[in-house]
Amino acid sequence: MKPGQLISILSLGGLLGLGQAAAKESDFRQPVTIDAGRQLVELADDKVTFSDRVVVRQGTIDVRADELVVIRNEQGLQSMTARGAPATYQQTLDNGQPVKAEAREIHFDMRARTITLVQDAKLTQNDNIVTGYRIRYHIDREQMEAESQGGTDRVTTIFLPEQVQQLDNQGQD
Repeated sequence: MKPGQLISILSLGGLLGLGQAAAKESDFRQPVTIDAGRQLVELADDKVTFSDRVVVRQGTIDVRADELVVIRNEQGLQSMTARGAPATYQQTLDNGQPVKAEAREIHFDMRARTITLVQDAKLTQNDNIVTGYRIRYHIDREQMEAESQGGTDRVTTIFLPEQVQQLDNQGQD
């Protein structure tokens, strides 16, 4: 699976249970551009670190971070971790709707097939929002889990009234 495909999995409408909107397929045929103030390549560790206002673009995909660490092995891309205050992700779906995610850390694990937003995690589609300490999406299982850190921290989900009505109508079919 291409890195852009993994990033876009985060944007699927099913993640919030709000429909079957799909990521723009044309994004995956676009070149990936990484713009940063600094790049450090560590060949012995199969690691590349981009830092200083990192911007990653592929079609409508836009990732911004203070630092992006890419790790590879013999089989290919292993993981990518974007860090920032916050690191952000945005993409436009085929239906024209934007999806946005932000967290202090966005981790893409290709082997475990998960995308994890950690610390001050927020996922937004239209005006629907999920927030928590950690939001993890299991790609193979098509399962999203949001967690609090404990104490007074809570997981919060906000749906627009028309979205709730659409879910109710789908359940009656």
